[in-house]
Amino acid sequence: MKKITILMTVMLIATFTTFAQQSGGDHKHGSPHGGTVKTAGDFHIEVTVKDGMLMAYLLDANEKAMKNTGVKGTALIQTADGQTSTNPLIPSGTEGFMYTLDKAKKYNKAIVTFTTGDKTASASFDLTANAKPAADGHNHQH
Repeated sequence: MKKITILMTVMLIATFTTFAQQSGGDHKHGSPHGGTVKTAGDFHIEVTVKDGMLMAYLLDANEKAMKNTGVKGTALIQTADGQTSTNPLIPSGTEGFMYTLDKAKKYNKAIVTFTTGDKTASASFDLTANAKPAADGHNHQH
């Protein structure tokens, strides 16, 4: 049973990573909150990590933050030791979602997924300490 769970988790990560990588073109994004912005289907997703807090925002096609009312968010988090966990994102303010990271752990990746109405948006983000922002300080990635 444990092997099946591990296999399913690996397959889920691979699927979301492939989807996240395929869903964007080669263009620049605005970053309303100073984070990393990625294309996610009809939407964009922005993620910031500061002081042990992962903040995520669902952005519309014009890269403007959407209200978090009626939106559900999850983050599939991968730690440096390869362990994964799926965590609900908690609404924060009127636009954001948050997840508190364990400061004692090192993190590799987060796959953030938002569902609003009948639409789902998902994108993969690098959480390693070695990730460096772009020259403009906004760390735009696809």
